[in-house]
Amino acid sequence: MPNILTKRVSMIELFYDLVFTYMISQATSLIHHLQHGTISPVSFLIFAVIVIVFINSWMVQSVFTNRYRSSSWTDITFYFIDMMILLYMSNSFSNTSSKDLTTFFLAASLLSFTLFLQYLIVFFKSSNSNDKNISKAFCSILIFRTLALLVGGLSNTSLGRLVAFLEIIISWILPSFTGKYTKKHSKLNSELVIRRDN
Repeated sequence: MPNILTKRVSMIELFYDLVFTYMISQATSLIHHLQHGTISPVSFLIFAVIVIVFINSWMVQSVFTNRYRSSSWTDITFYFIDMMILLYMSNSFSNTSSKDLTTFFLAASLLSFTLFLQYLIVFFKSSNSNDKNISKAFCSILIFRTLALLVGGLSNTSLGRLVAFLEIIISWILPSFTGKYTKKHSKLNSELVIRRDN
């Protein structure tokens, strides 16, 4: 049988996933208290938006990790910065009023920007055209998300909140259109590859 290539999961990746698990558990507190035996539509909508932001951020980070992660200090530093932002985000919402999401939107905007920087570094460092296309696509999605969440966070108007909500849905959908780039390339770092002979 041919050699099977697998990639080791580092301890920092496992810890990063644990932070996301903690965030999801924190988000469920938004729908923990029932009103007259039901969850209000507004509470459920805000819960859904927050969970979508978390999962979308995790998915974008996972694409980066699976393709470009190395044991460099740059990657490790970004991991720790992102984890600090995520922990802050997970404690930035206390109720289901959209007016109280300013801090969450600003923190989510900062997280999107750090993810953007990671892909931007790949774009400038890589000489592979597929890597450049992938990083360019995700850079475009992430800078769009960063700016829209910033508008939602800085604006105290319903229009600003609506912009942020719409952007969250759009940024959830856009990565599905990157398949023509991502299916062409699957990078495994040589020092992280284990060859198994069966």
